[in-house]
Amino acid sequence: MELERRAFLRASAIGVAGSIAGCAGASDNRQETETARETTTAQEPDETIVLGGQVEYWYGLAPSRIQGRENPTLTVHPGTVYEVVWVNLDGVEHELRVFDADGQVVAATESAAEVGARRSLVLEATDRLARYDCEYHPQRMQGQVSLAGTTTTGTTTTEDGGGGGGGPY
Repeated sequence: MELERRAFLRASAIGVAGSIAGCAGASDNRQETETARETTTAQEPDETIVLGGQVEYWYGLAPSRIQGRENPTLTVHPGTVYEVVWVNLDGVEHELRVFDADGQVVAATESAAEVGARRSLVLEATDRLARYDCEYHPQRMQGQVSLAGTTTTGTTTTEDGGGGGGGPY
């Protein structure tokens, strides 16, 4: 019975993820607002990442490069603005937090404890992003943030020489 419930929740979350990700590309990604002094560009997401939250792990739902993965590494491109959405899969309270290399929280969602509840945050990818977790289950629900084109070994980050096919995914 528990396996059937989990399969149903995942299938539902994947359907939600598809509709969320599909909407992300439907509009212009930049909005300009003009004031008397200057023109600014609002931070509209260039890409959407969708995770499912359950006590055991964050479950990758979208894009396809993380789909089906437990605590997936989120590979991001510098300067790209991401909307990170998570869907509650188990009805337990969760809250997504993103940390920089110094362990400081740089972005967080509000918590949610209802099955199907969605929370999101928007952030620009920089070389300071390091990891993410759940405030309430940080030992199980945690993953790395990796900057595309770099390789992290221990505490050293080096530029990837490129070459070879397939890109960062």
